[in-house]
Amino acid sequence: MRYTLLVIFTMIAFAIQFDAFAQEDAKLSEQYQNMVESSETFEKYKVIPIIKVNSFGEVLSDTINNLNQQVSSAKDAQLTAEKERDSAKAQMNDLKAELEQARSVVDEMPLFGIPMTKTTYNIVMWSLVVILLAGLVIVYIMFMNSFRLTKQAKRDKERVDEELEDLRKRSHDKQVKIKRELQTALNKLEEYRR
Repeated sequence: MRYTLLVIFTMIAFAIQFDAFAQEDAKLSEQYQNMVESSETFEKYKVIPIIKVNSFGEVLSDTINNLNQQVSSAKDAQLTAEKERDSAKAQMNDLKAELEQARSVVDEMPLFGIPMTKTTYNIVMWSLVVILLAGLVIVYIMFMNSFRLTKQAKRDKERVDEELEDLRKRSHDKQVKIKRELQTALNKLEEYRR
């Protein structure tokens, strides 16, 4: 932006000076024409009074000095414009470098103290999420399997407990029956003995 403004400013300055040069040139040309036309002719020569020649010489000298000063100031303006352009380019390069550095800082994310780009960070984070989800699914499956086995073991224990209770009752009934039979046999033996 500054470079463009600088170029426009320089072009306007040169246009103004060129216009001034053209006007000065037209004035000198008119003065020369007037001086030649108002002078007397002697055979094939023009006789121009020395005062007019000196006056025209002074005007010409002043005009040349003015033109030299304008050329000098135009060169100075051009050098200034070039310096400003170079300065603007350098500043633009510095800004580009700062922008790249800022982009790299913004694009960089640390994970466990390790600097990495956002893309790598996203890949690592999503990989961790997938691994954790897979672990969660495995733990859930293992839990459900253990739960099923525990439920089966409880059912088996209840069945074994029922069978054991039934066996106890039968054993107890058998023992009672055997004791009765033994008592009956003892009672019969005692009656035999009496």
